[in-house]
Amino acid sequence: MSPAAPLSDAPVLPLSAASHCDFIFIGEGASNVVFEVDVQPNDENSSIFRGHLLRVQKGGTKAHSYGELQEYWEAVVKPLFEPADLIQHRLIKIEDGAVISRLNAVLAQIEDARRLDFRGSRVAMAAYGMLVEDMRERHPDDLTLEFKPKWLAQSPNAPASATRCRNCAREALKHHTKLNGCHQTQRTTRPRRILCPFDILTCASCPDALSNVVAHLSSLDPLGRPQTTIAAQYNRLIQWLQTNTMLPRLRAAQLANDHTGPLRADAHDPDFQLAMTLRDCTCFVRIPADPALRVEAKLGDLDKKNWAAKLGYWQAIERRLIEGGYYEGREVPRVETDCQLERRLLLPEDATEERGNSAATAD
Repeated sequence: MSPAAPLSDAPVLPLSAASHCDFIFIGEGASNVVFEVDVQPNDENSSIFRGHLLRVQKGGTKAHSYGELQEYWEAVVKPLFEPADLIQHRLIKIEDGAVISRLNAVLAQIEDARRLDFRGSRVAMAAYGMLVEDMRERHPDDLTLEFKPKWLAQSPNAPASATRCRNCAREALKHHTKLNGCHQTQRTTRPRRILCPFDILTCASCPDALSNVVAHLSSLDPLGRPQTTIAAQYNRLIQWLQTNTMLPRLRAAQLANDHTGPLRADAHDPDFQLAMTLRDCTCFVRIPADPALRVEAKLGDLDKKNWAAKLGYWQAIERRLIEGGYYEGREVPRVETDCQLERRLLLPEDATEERGNSAATAD
């Protein structure tokens, strides 16, 4: 493992610098919070934050330190991809605890608007934060999208008779669990539209797959832009989906690092650990309103996992998928999915039925 850049090389965010800027809450997860650092253009610290967001860790989590995360990303993840494929990030030293206090004051101000399970959590008194490349729109009419590619190949533990990919089986399990907890009148076997990862990789060869992916991504788009701009941007999105090399590279890396699946995995196997990191990343896409500017697509959320804490959970999920029949669509009541694997298997039968219905109508 090659060493990361020395911690001493990280820029510093002292209280003196923080007192001349505003911290704006952007978002949070279970382990991290992201802020925009609003600095005056003529401030000597403006170049540090230009084009970046400040990511800081929450207290009380089992996540690795930012120093460990940065080292893992640089030594293990970064060599797998082209530089343009990854959201770039680097450490920033937080010199004074008063900076953390200011960040926590921002969280306290928006407490009522936070997700219920995140309320009360605060930024940890850590020595380092992380400057993360900002993939939000640069112009009000830019199109920005994000999605999780998930498992781009089938789980090695899936039964040979599987009619769903691992991700669609997992979504069926989640919906089925929710279904069983609902009142009879609230039940529906049709979950919200979930993007099948297998569609993502076949956009160039399968019109149905391309249509499904574009429909899913467009549902995430708040619109509000000029119609001509929207049409041009979606044409560019389609071209990217059909020609990008980043997602096939991601799939190849997932396959190369997991030959056993969760059920037979060793928690100390660095290859399997990497495969699970690659299955939980997020793809950020930015399509500028200006057609002269290129489409940018980058992978983020590639943090090293706490393997010891996660392996038991991953194995339990895999057992439920197999034993509950979710890979094969045998759950009762059966949940409808849009899995490409299932569509492929049903296609001949559907085509036969359609021809029969057409003949009956003609008679």
